[in-house]
Amino acid sequence: MSVTEYERKQLFTWFEEHMGKERAEALMSLLPPVGWADVATKRDLDTLAERLETRFDARLHELRADLQRTVVTWMLAAQATVIAALGLLVTVTR
Repeated sequence: MSVTEYERKQLFTWFEEHMGKERAEALMSLLPPVGWADVATKRDLDTLAERLETRFDARLHELRADLQRTVVTWMLAAQATVIAALGLLVTVTR
């Protein structure tokens, strides 16, 4: 059940008449501006946190794998360059 703006206004008017304008405003500021169905619960937040953690873990795993492949590729390229340079040096010095 959601509260309409008309019902919120009626509540404010009643609170204002019985408690004064400042207290009515303070009380109304504590109420959500929409129905309670639109307010997230602790369970909603826990579920969202779990989903985000799973997605972050998967992405981190992908990034680590990409980094590892890049490092291995650069190491192999560097070794191939050194071997080629040594081979050229041996050939030139003969």
